[in-house]
Amino acid sequence: MPEYIIRRLLIMVPLLLGLSVFVFVLIRIAPGDPTVFYLPPETAADPAIRERVRTRLGLDQPIHIQYVRWLTSALQGDLGFAYGYGEPVLRLIGKHIPATVQLQLAALLLALVIAIPIGIISATRQYSLLDNVVTSFAFFGLSMPSFWFALMMMLLFAVRWDLLPAVGSGFDRPWFERWRYFVLPTVVLAFNYMAVYVRFMRSSMLENLHMGYVTTARAKGLEERRVLFGHVLKNAILPVITIVGMSIPRLLGGSIIVESIFAWPGIGRLGYDAVLRRDYPTIMGLTILTAAFVMFVNLVVDVIYSFVDPRIAFSSKEQC
Repeated sequence: MPEYIIRRLLIMVPLLLGLSVFVFVLIRIAPGDPTVFYLPPETAADPAIRERVRTRLGLDQPIHIQYVRWLTSALQGDLGFAYGYGEPVLRLIGKHIPATVQLQLAALLLALVIAIPIGIISATRQYSLLDNVVTSFAFFGLSMPSFWFALMMMLLFAVRWDLLPAVGSGFDRPWFERWRYFVLPTVVLAFNYMAVYVRFMRSSMLENLHMGYVTTARAKGLEERRVLFGHVLKNAILPVITIVGMSIPRLLGGSIIVESIFAWPGIGRLGYDAVLRRDYPTIMGLTILTAAFVMFVNLVVDVIYSFVDPRIAFSSKEQC
């Protein structure tokens, strides 16, 4: 296990390096000039002023020199200053991470609490009315655009019925009022998670319910509840762990659409604004940090697999 973890950590280095080169070149060749968003409107039209700003930002240098300078600073823990914010990128990202983590954790927990029991019940009552309703709900959730569902929720609960706030995070309000700001974006994000988890939980349960070890357990006279939760669920949960592990990186990346619609001050909205302003340092910082987080979470999920299922081996010695 330690050798496997070290090997995976070492593999991350060239992957992050290659990703940084690709993204750095991509955002540089994309149309747009960051000086237009960096300067006030009254001076942005002056070519001489814009050229001085480009020189100050180092954008007049060849692209390979710009990358080497950025990489040298990044290796020292300095991702540069965000255009228009006047503060380091790391500090700016650090301010927006808590909002995204809180929102995504709430959505993830809500989806798991609802989706896993529904998936189990749907599998044990295959082709029943409940199963058909759950399947229809899952297909609707998978095919429904998040922005449309967010706008419909906002229209009903915030505009027409005036029950919940439409935008904002409520971080400046007392703790007993903040929950109202979490409801709409949490439900919108959780609905998307829920549809995926229900389908995977149901399919995995059905696959294991027809295995030979289930028939053997029932033949021994074990109660159905013990067969279901003590044997079937333990094996059926493995694919769900994979899907949950793939969802966790969104805790850092955030949901651009949902955070933009609800004016949620998280990482997703920060990245969207950075792209609009051609804020190169912020885009690079968000990309590299998110990629590193995704790779680390994938490693953690693989390690968890070995504890959940001892049959999984990470080395040739263990496989022998």
